[in-house]
Amino acid sequence: MTKYRVSEHSSPPTLTLKIHDLARGGAGVARDETGRVVFVPFTAPGDEVRVRIIEAKKNYAQAELLEVLNPSPIRQKPPCSVFGRCGGCQWQHLPYEFQWRTKVQGVLQALGRAKIEKPTYFEELPAERIWEYRNRVQLRGFGDDLGYYAAGSHERVAVDRCEIARPEINAAWDATREEGRRFGKPYKVEVEVLPGGEMRRTWNDAHGAAGFRQVHDEQNEKLKEWVAQRLTPGRAVLDLYGGSGNLSLGLGDRVTEVHCVDIGAPRGLQKGNVHFHRAPVAAWVAQAAKSAKFESAILDPPREGLAQDFEVIAESLEALGVTELIAVGCDPDAWARDLSRFLKRGWRLDRAAILDLFPQTPHVESLACLTRDEMPITLNR
Repeated sequence: MTKYRVSEHSSPPTLTLKIHDLARGGAGVARDETGRVVFVPFTAPGDEVRVRIIEAKKNYAQAELLEVLNPSPIRQKPPCSVFGRCGGCQWQHLPYEFQWRTKVQGVLQALGRAKIEKPTYFEELPAERIWEYRNRVQLRGFGDDLGYYAAGSHERVAVDRCEIARPEINAAWDATREEGRRFGKPYKVEVEVLPGGEMRRTWNDAHGAAGFRQVHDEQNEKLKEWVAQRLTPGRAVLDLYGGSGNLSLGLGDRVTEVHCVDIGAPRGLQKGNVHFHRAPVAAWVAQAAKSAKFESAILDPPREGLAQDFEVIAESLEALGVTELIAVGCDPDAWARDLSRFLKRGWRLDRAAILDLFPQTPHVESLACLTRDEMPITLNR
């Protein structure tokens, strides 16, 4: 029987468990002899495993996988030589179809917890390219070593290629390592394949210093097209938390104008009919609500969703006259919570979708189209 080891470190006590499910966060789910839920990363439903508890709570525990004693029939061999040590992928040992079904069920569960019925129109947009898709990676190196940090640490895991990085990045791996040797101390480098195919390296700068861009080009095109198709043509559009305009620059002649607002937006820039505003979103939209008029909006907030800014933003959108809203979220629970709050204000959920930008990981994008009847709204100020 093949034994698949993620960690050689072991200390008693250890447990033998049977994995029966997969959590949306990526870990396998088991129960110990007391019935307590135990989460075990890098496992698959059906695995019999030996684990060590590393964190125990009243109702659940986190465990480290020591050994797969009897592998699940669905388990596959990860192509990456450092899978389980590198801090990147969590699901290379699972067939992509199983990954995708888990993501879909996770989004539906998030809607259910928020007491939102699955809309009649619910689209699934899985990835076709599930390997060699990342157009940008962040590497750490020193001397002859080049690779990634291990999960939850600053320990470098040296590799010679990355199975989810674009072929151009892998082809340039040796050259990147050679160029990094000029540093006499540990360094960071972001390696990116630009849309035109050129390579760019950004050395020892803040993450995303060269600008944000979705890492899966083909899936990003699906995302942009889904958003564009949901917007009524000929309207003025707000793109809130829009960054550098990923979702709005391509709208072109479909809309009259776009105002893209983000704390990290290009300052004072205008590209065609897209105007950029570098400002806190809630403050900007509240000020705009005093005099401006918009009919459509895109919301793509950070992972935590609108959180404490929800009331200000929702009230301002209604005062602006927005009657259709595209809500994008990278955390299903935060996204569903925001949808629930909009629905309680009288908005309707017309359709939703799930899109995969990160194969081999649990991450997923959730999309929704909300509408409301036009009505006069007065801000309470």
